Amino acid sequence: MKVIVDRKEGDYYIARSEFCSPEVDPEVLIKADKRLRVGQFYQVRITSSDEFDLYAELV
Repeated sequence: MKVIVDRKEGDYYIARSEFCSPEVDPEVLIKADKRLRVGQFYQVRITSSDEFDLYAELV
């Protein structure tokens, strides 16, 4: 899944798919070992989810 990183909060980078709107659609939380750049697109794999958000890792 292709996502764009919006910001970093704690241990997670908060992203959304390229087709989703900020603050409206579910967020994708990425826990990455390397530093990601806000505004950059990345390929991720969804690893789990909860009621509102998706959790992912970099591909």
